[in-house]
Amino acid sequence: MKEVGIVLDCTVIPTNRPGGRLEFGKKYYSGKHHIYCVKAEVGVNPKVGTASTISSIYSGSTHDFTIFKEHYPTFVQKLGGAKILADSAYIGAKPELGAIITKPVGTPELASHRVIVERFFGRLKTLFSVFRHPWWLAA
Repeated sequence: MKEVGIVLDCTVIPTNRPGGRLEFGKKYYSGKHHIYCVKAEVGVNPKVGTASTISSIYSGSTHDFTIFKEHYPTFVQKLGGAKILADSAYIGAKPELGAIITKPVGTPELASHRVIVERFFGRLKTLFSVFRHPWWLAA
């Protein structure tokens, strides 16, 4: 897929259950992963396998597409018309932006191109223990 300029996904970094009021802790709880966490969106260059863009840290309850909408201008600036390859969490972006190739369920071709971002996360979490072990959040 020569037209793909960036492969996009979010990674989850576990945290402890934040102390304090329940409302504070709820925003760090990911219903998908059933853990307290923070997350970051990473755009990986498919040609070399390195990170091109990394978002700020967001609370675990923040949806991937919400993070994407905040950082889309950065991607447009860096890509200059190339396409973005993302998983089904970004499916709402396709009609809105026209620059997203989403992964339909059961499409091995697109999945084989997306594996580069999963491998990047694997290397990141293997080499740097700060991404593997829970972060301690204060209220």
